[in-house]
Amino acid sequence: MKAITEVKPTTRQLLWFVGLWAGGVGVTALVSYGIRFWLK
Repeated sequence: MKAITEVKPTTRQLLWFVGLWAGGVGVTALVSYGIRFWLK
């Protein structure tokens, strides 16, 4: 009997992609705001 919480591999890959993309966007935003603050 399979557990209800099992996730399909394609769904897991999509979640990883979205998570890594969001993390990259967040880090880029933090670095850009840090540079903007540093230059002022």
